[in-house]
Amino acid sequence: MAQFGQLFVSVANIIIAVILGVVASYIGVWLFTKSTRHLDDWGEVRRGNVGMGIVMGSIIVGIALILKPAVDLPLTGDMTNPFLILVGEMAGIVLGLFLAMSAIVFSLGVFDRLVGDIDELSELQRGNTAVAVIMAAVVLAVSYLISGAVASIIRWFTTFLGA
Repeated sequence: MAQFGQLFVSVANIIIAVILGVVASYIGVWLFTKSTRHLDDWGEVRRGNVGMGIVMGSIIVGIALILKPAVDLPLTGDMTNPFLILVGEMAGIVLGLFLAMSAIVFSLGVFDRLVGDIDELSELQRGNTAVAVIMAAVVLAVSYLISGAVASIIRWFTTFLGA
């Protein structure tokens, strides 16, 4: 019976990962567009602004880097109740998404303060791909560096919930 529980949780994880990928990507880009109120982000993308596409794409990849460990959790819980495992994993994934978005928004804010003489958003609007690549690198570097810590927090959280 435990093998069927593992199979159930594994298949559910695939479904959750697909849904999570789409939802997390949407939330990440939505939060970015909210933080750039004076820009028409999607309008820039429609006009072919490569820089805006690079930054928005890096946010999506950054979220995936951070959340990947949440979906890759080993199935070590008690398989007599696979639904409890899924609830614990979902709670951990929601926590991971919150941490991912907080870290990305915070890192872009700190980067903006550190590079005070460049208005990154105006440069993005002008299509400055050099600025876009640097902003994307900040997002990806921070995402990569915090992914291990977020994985540990999610692992602790799911263990705490009994998953």
